[in-house]
Amino acid sequence: MIINNEKIGHKICEIRKMNRMTQVVFARKVHLTQQTLSRYENGRTPIPNEVIENIAREFNIPVNYFFEITIDGMTQDESMLVNYYRQIRPSVRESIVRLIKLMSEEFPEQ
Repeated sequence: MIINNEKIGHKICEIRKMNRMTQVVFARKVHLTQQTLSRYENGRTPIPNEVIENIAREFNIPVNYFFEITIDGMTQDESMLVNYYRQIRPSVRESIVRLIKLMSEEFPEQ
């Protein structure tokens, strides 16, 4: 498999934006400089595996998300949803499942 730095950089940028962080704050959290993070996000610099693993660990994201690998037939987005679901308090999970079920019935895939 060929690793595409631009695609991985885009994924890193998505994670940062989903967490509503600036490059400076995100870079500090994952022990990078803002300039290095910018180069990674723009695909200008190869991203070391250790950096990808660190970001995955810090944000509870499966490493396969960066490489567009599916696991057990799940897409990347499905895998991310499972990870986020696992982070939710058990008392809230039932409500989330009901909401998703309702949405799937209201807006089925075409």
